Amino acid sequence: MPPLLPYVLRYGAYGLESLLMKRGPLFLTVFVTARCGLSCGHCLYAHARRVADPARELTLEEYRELARRLPRLPKLLLTGGEPFLRDDLAGIAAAFHDLAGVRQITVATAAQHPDRARRFVQDLLEGRPDLTLEMQCSMDGVGPAHDRIRGVGAFDRLCATVEALGEPAKRYPGLEVRYNFTFSRATQDAFPEVLRYALERGTRLDLVLVRPPTADPTWVTGVDLGLYRAAVDRLQDLEVARAAGSLLRRALAERVRVERAIVASHHEGRRVLDRCLAGTLVGVVDETGEVRPCEMLPVSFGNVRDVDFDFGRLWAGPEARAHRRFVRETRCFCTFETGVRTSATFRPQTIVDMGVGLLKALPGSLEATLPRRSRPGTG
Repeated sequence: MPPLLPYVLRYGAYGLESLLMKRGPLFLTVFVTARCGLSCGHCLYAHARRVADPARELTLEEYRELARRLPRLPKLLLTGGEPFLRDDLAGIAAAFHDLAGVRQITVATAAQHPDRARRFVQDLLEGRPDLTLEMQCSMDGVGPAHDRIRGVGAFDRLCATVEALGEPAKRYPGLEVRYNFTFSRATQDAFPEVLRYALERGTRLDLVLVRPPTADPTWVTGVDLGLYRAAVDRLQDLEVARAAGSLLRRALAERVRVERAIVASHHEGRRVLDRCLAGTLVGVVDETGEVRPCEMLPVSFGNVRDVDFDFGRLWAGPEARAHRRFVRETRCFCTFETGVRTSATFRPQTIVDMGVGLLKALPGSLEATLPRRSRPGTG
């Protein structure tokens, strides 16, 4: 992580500027390709994968032009498909750092290409000491359990990729390698073993809840939210332990707890957020250049190729304004976690909920003495 307090202050300042002036998003997700060698049941991009055409993808030079014309942008997620099927991925990431001021980049990968992943990290981080890079390596189970989701040999390739990133992680302080677990009907029973595996190797584990559209809808409808909340509680305990001695880190851990509780409620169909900021603080650019508010709705603000890569023109355009009216009028809500996280961060009630969580954790509080399953809101 970058120095925490300056990062939090900068993130808040950028967010307020984006919220008030609508100049651009705080967090941008870029699908660099729809191509993928896997066909996982939880994939939300399966429809795009089936018609993927590399000839329609934005080129490296087009990404550079897009980055030149972007408003300043603190956080970027590169995903797909499988982003490492792009030979020029390091160049794409570098364009956003060098030209758009991005200082924090996450790459979401199935981790099936160890050599490409190692070269990417080295090419991107060499000479960019101010860049924080997080590699999120998908893990759905240990050994055969992972292969049942991803295909034969996928777990071995995952292990090889994480191992290949071990040496660069020692050389580049800005690099963090994490496992990322998609909690679904098909994987929920594997979570305890996956967490144990990650802890034994000293690697952080992130958790996302499966969401539509998926290749197999039952992977969403069959989720056991009791198991999900138990997994969240376990990860929350680890976040609190890591935050020991730092009030700011402890507060951020409480923010994560609030966010995951909102996601669970939304999965049940119970709205918590009154205002979604996807399309205001969160944006998506797909591999063909379409600018979208989120990953859930079939909404486009237009294509950057049609406006000479002037992202801000689309972000302030009539389609964007119409979408924001739609969100206000319908109180649209879902389990898109980037949208939930960013929206919750700029919601006053979240600050209240974080404060309540911190008070409950104080030694001697009544709440802290209750068994976890008896605490309000834990399921």
